[in-house]
Amino acid sequence: MNKNVIKLCVSALIFGTAAAFAGESGNTGNEPAQMKMAKMPDVSTGTVKRTGTDKKAKTPKATARKVTKKEIGKEAVCPVTGDKFKVTAETGSASYKGKVYYFCCPDCDAPFLENPEKYLPKQQPPQHKTYVCPMGDYQGDKPGKCPKCGMNLIEKK
Repeated sequence: MNKNVIKLCVSALIFGTAAAFAGESGNTGNEPAQMKMAKMPDVSTGTVKRTGTDKKAKTPKATARKVTKKEIGKEAVCPVTGDKFKVTAETGSASYKGKVYYFCCPDCDAPFLENPEKYLPKQQPPQHKTYVCPMGDYQGDKPGKCPKCGMNLIEKK
């Protein structure tokens, strides 16, 4: 075949395919080049690749469960009200992130199951204490005696 005919066929194939791709992605021609590239089909699998903006982070949900015979009589604290009580056969409970939570009344389990993070205690980072020499010559992270003067270190506030 003639080289010009081959070039013409390849060009027609490229331009025809590009127009078909633009039609599939809903491209109106007014979008910036980055938007066009984000919606281009993956030729190897035949599917349309999307950018990561379509994904939503899933929050783990708590799951309701029944109290076992071993748990009956156990002391518990309701995560919703903070009340202390003993677990009975009718006590509601839920499992969340590998831990079991018990509820003091039937009205407490529904809000917890909807948003468990709201009712869990917030963990605060450990605070580092600093100990200083009363003479001001030394500072350390453990209590004891000052290595310079031998006086007892005091906690810095």
